[in-house]
Amino acid sequence: MKTLEEQLTEVQQAISDILLNAQEAWYNGQKVRKADLAVLEEREKRLLVQIKRRNRGGIRVRGVTPV
Repeated sequence: MKTLEEQLTEVQQAISDILLNAQEAWYNGQKVRKADLAVLEEREKRLLVQIKRRNRGGIRVRGVTPV
């Protein structure tokens, strides 16, 4: 399994490719469609959140009332 950073790099490269080139293209007479930009952007956001959460040490609990 790839690390979160590797996954993020791949997603960002795919986003860049779509923005610089086309979403769809014809190759050898067949129409090829790349991944949907909105889906890639959402995946990028989730990966960034996961990386940030991991780097700060996980989930924190605040305001707990002692019993």
